[in-house]
Amino acid sequence: MGLLNRIGIGSAEIDTILETETVQPGDSITARIEIEGGSDDQEVDEIDLAIMTRYEVETDEGSSYSTGKITETELTDGFTINAGEERTIDPGSIQIPESTPPTIGKTQVWVYTGLDINLSVDPKDKDYLEVLPGPYMEALLEAVENLGFRRSSADNVKSRSFGPGKFAQEFEYKPHSGPYSSRLDEIELFPVRQGERLEVVVEVDKRGGSLFGTDESHHRITIDTTDTEHIKQQLTDLIDRQL
Repeated sequence: MGLLNRIGIGSAEIDTILETETVQPGDSITARIEIEGGSDDQEVDEIDLAIMTRYEVETDEGSSYSTGKITETELTDGFTINAGEERTIDPGSIQIPESTPPTIGKTQVWVYTGLDINLSVDPKDKDYLEVLPGPYMEALLEAVENLGFRRSSADNVKSRSFGPGKFAQEFEYKPHSGPYSSRLDEIELFPVRQGERLEVVVEVDKRGGSLFGTDESHHRITIDTTDTEHIKQQLTDLIDRQL
């Protein structure tokens, strides 16, 4: 392998072609991986295929983003990509895990594909997805807005003892009308898909400061219906108990 290949110049290139870039959690999509050889023959150890996202990490020095893998698959047992060769790999269906957060607000989700080539900069590809909320999440967010709340932010954050991995998706809502406009500062929702339901951690902050400062502030509801009026009543009962 030439020196230029080792620093990524003249190396193989990879491109993943997705059937669609709009998905819901739990979907599967077909794809193909196109590889074009570089200026020299190169030994590919494996192909990494992952569903990725990012999450915010807050420290005393400020906030930054880390990347997290929602799921990862290693393809092939290794092969040689010859100089100038064009090769197509069929990875089969790509499963979008149920825990994949919808791309609302600042939330980003993408398909990462990388070639693992020894002693070389690994060629990689990044394809962003539009992840729709799904029926339960959509009903939950509609119910919150029907209570007079307006979403102020949505992003993944480092997990605070809940969620399926290192992060959880956080929705922050502030009241702008209705019965809570003068009584609450905001509510925060942390929904997690679990099979045919959503488990939602809800944090309620009273106007003038947080009512709770410990894990005891986290209250849970289960969403197993798309009836927005029913969900609205669940939220109303939970909030009223904290006031």
